[in-house]
Amino acid sequence: MDGSSRPSELIVADRPFFASKERLDDSQALSSRSFAYGDLSVGRYRRDRPGLGLGQPNPISAMFMAVVILRPVPGHASWHDGCAIDIPPLGIGALACRDLRQSVISDISYPFDSFHAFMPQSAFDEVTSELKRPRIERLNCPPTVEHRDVTMYHLAHALDPLLAKPGEATSLFADHVFTAMVAHLAVTYGGLNRGDVWPESQDRRGMLTPLQERRATSRILDDLAGDPSLSELALLCGLSRSHFVRAFKQNTGLPPHRWLLMQRVKRAKTLLHDTKRSIADIALECGFADQSHFTRVFSKMFAISPGAWRRQREE
Repeated sequence: MDGSSRPSELIVADRPFFASKERLDDSQALSSRSFAYGDLSVGRYRRDRPGLGLGQPNPISAMFMAVVILRPVPGHASWHDGCAIDIPPLGIGALACRDLRQSVISDISYPFDSFHAFMPQSAFDEVTSELKRPRIERLNCPPTVEHRDVTMYHLAHALDPLLAKPGEATSLFADHVFTAMVAHLAVTYGGLNRGDVWPESQDRRGMLTPLQERRATSRILDDLAGDPSLSELALLCGLSRSHFVRAFKQNTGLPPHRWLLMQRVKRAKTLLHDTKRSIADIALECGFADQSHFTRVFSKMFAISPGAWRRQREE
């Protein structure tokens, strides 16, 4: 089986609007096309030298850009729709939110390392529509104040492996983190009630029905090498993505991306024990990017490599 033939909703995103890739020391970006109401892109961009200067203006679109600072930056000037704004010094973990319905230009004369999430307005509309709450028109995150956001900092780092090795990522994992980002920003800066988004108490009424659970798990098990999205699984159950994730975890004890990974490993162990097929072939059949990806996942779970595990069973 050719691992490159595995369908995926993850694609390499365009360069950052503010600079060409040639002017950056590192640029890693991806976009998920599986969001029902629009693409969501993320990227990590780094420049180790000063002197980039004025960035290019953003394309005007109904989108928010959330920037997590990964290297401290000094105070600098920025222009929003032509109005000058003084941005204060920002430390590691600071969050800047920009409304890209406005033209945003910044003086980027300093070295930087930052994570960017580009979130369409429609992603927030989906959340408020499900909860029957007023539309989020803006994120209350003024650029003249430093906002430390530990949650966004950790979510950004959760995507580091995906950005570094996109072939090893699943749409379920990416969408899980993307959905968590949208929900967090909607609650923290958009005015949504935390209890609406993350109910403190769960009961059986929040679980999948047996039919819904069977539809979702069968879709995954029937094609372990496939790459279903949250939107696809949620649609099979007639639920929104966020509702589906909560209910699926209630039923199985794991979020969908972790459950998928466990099923892949379980199937791989069966093939390792019952067949003489190569580890590379087994890895691809079970949905891993390659043998090295499978070996890393297996070794992390069981503290032993697949080859050593197989040899133990043969003794």
